[in-house]
Amino acid sequence: MIKRVKAPVRIDFAGGTTDIAPFTHIGGAVLNAAINHYIKGELIATDKKVGLKYYADIPTNSGLGTSGAMNVVWLALITRIKNKIELAEKAYKLEQAIGFTGGKQDQYTAALGGINFLEFKDEKVKITKLNLKKSTIKELEDSLLLHYTGKPHFSTNINKAMINNFVKGKNVDSLLRIRDIAKEMKSTLKKNDLNKFAELLNEEFKERKKLSSKVTNQKINKLINFGLMHGAIAAKLCGAGGGGSILFYCKNKSKLMKELDCIDFKFDFKGLQWY
Repeated sequence: MIKRVKAPVRIDFAGGTTDIAPFTHIGGAVLNAAINHYIKGELIATDKKVGLKYYADIPTNSGLGTSGAMNVVWLALITRIKNKIELAEKAYKLEQAIGFTGGKQDQYTAALGGINFLEFKDEKVKITKLNLKKSTIKELEDSLLLHYTGKPHFSTNINKAMINNFVKGKNVDSLLRIRDIAKEMKSTLKKNDLNKFAELLNEEFKERKKLSSKVTNQKINKLINFGLMHGAIAAKLCGAGGGGSILFYCKNKSKLMKELDCIDFKFDFKGLQWY
């Protein structure tokens, strides 16, 4: 028996961390998108042995939800579950059982694909798939640029620091604003107002830096400033921060592409696939 599965990783536009309990008791919201880079898994079973392999066409610990996608793939390989939402939930619960501090956005987007507005209230998730105009999708793809900093990030450590600050009442206003930026971004994309979208991307990262001193560092700040001087008008770190990948929004990204190694991508609208 041979079984093959793949799931996309994601870029997050706004709202990350608000999908993590206990902030979800207030109510969180995330806007993100699956992209055409994948975690692939293969299960080969014979009478004598069982082999399980993983492949990734993108750096792990890149801030793109690779661990969440990998867990969705793993469960799809070793179980007979075909319901994508059920697989996303079980992947999340698995991570919680081993002490991982994180939310649900990575698993849901890996399972479902597409550009999603996800709302989190306690244990419930409300999924709104953004059916944008083809022209908006193309303009986004033509304007967004992804650069891996070369520094792996370990989201559970940074998420834990952010949530500990939240429990102490230190960053509540910033988390509320980050959540609300996700809501505003959803409206700007539906209106095809990409200039406003870029402004909100900058504001999201400005607020994210207030969540913990671990979010950014000198190298990341230098890379972002370099990008802003070479054609980008907005930039933010993907994921919790501390390393991983930077998402740039450019009016003309060819200039920055000449200066930085970039991860080329398009959006993925299929999500988890058995093939």
